[in-house]
Amino acid sequence: MSALSEEIASCDEKVIVVHGGGSYGHVVARQHGINSNPGPAPASGVAQTRGAMYELNRLVCKTMMEFKLNPYPFSPFDAISRAGKEPVAQWLRGLLKENLTPVTFGDVGLSPGGFKVISGDLIMQELAKILSPERCVFALDVDGVYEENSRVIIPELTPSKIKRMSVQSGGDATGGMKLKLEAAARIATGGTKVSFVSGYRRNEFSKALRGLEFYGTVVRS
Repeated sequence: MSALSEEIASCDEKVIVVHGGGSYGHVVARQHGINSNPGPAPASGVAQTRGAMYELNRLVCKTMMEFKLNPYPFSPFDAISRAGKEPVAQWLRGLLKENLTPVTFGDVGLSPGGFKVISGDLIMQELAKILSPERCVFALDVDGVYEENSRVIIPELTPSKIKRMSVQSGGDATGGMKLKLEAAARIATGGTKVSFVSGYRRNEFSKALRGLEFYGTVVRS
């Protein structure tokens, strides 16, 4: 997070940060059977999952502050799901104009049918719909999207090709790489360039952030 914060701080782009649950939220959510499908959940499980996410968010924002990124954390349920498209867009653009970096994260909220997780991938999709950004960058723990049963990176994908792919959902609470690719396809269909890059390769992440050629996978329509 320190490395990525430093790269974000050193570029001239206006950035909104979305982070997932990692070893904080996903672990607790799985323990209590909470996932992206609405369903019953114990109150203690909801509280513990949200507590884990808020603790992670506090650490992320603390790191960002060390690099003068001026984080402005907010819950996706408190903003995106409770307001119209235009008010949210104006609010976020206003924060960016004031030199703040909006930061949101995967969260648990009450929906018809029970509690559910809204993943960082779906938040990216909703933000792209609201703001129509030039690009969205997914920082991963791998170098990009690999060809099936190999370690060969697919340099470019289209939404139609993603629909034909067979991808495992993974072991997290919100669909893993399968959901990321589905979200990327929808974002790219709206005209935004989507990049999949390793968060451990800070130079490649920096290139993707700036819209330069990088080692990883690009999704565009």
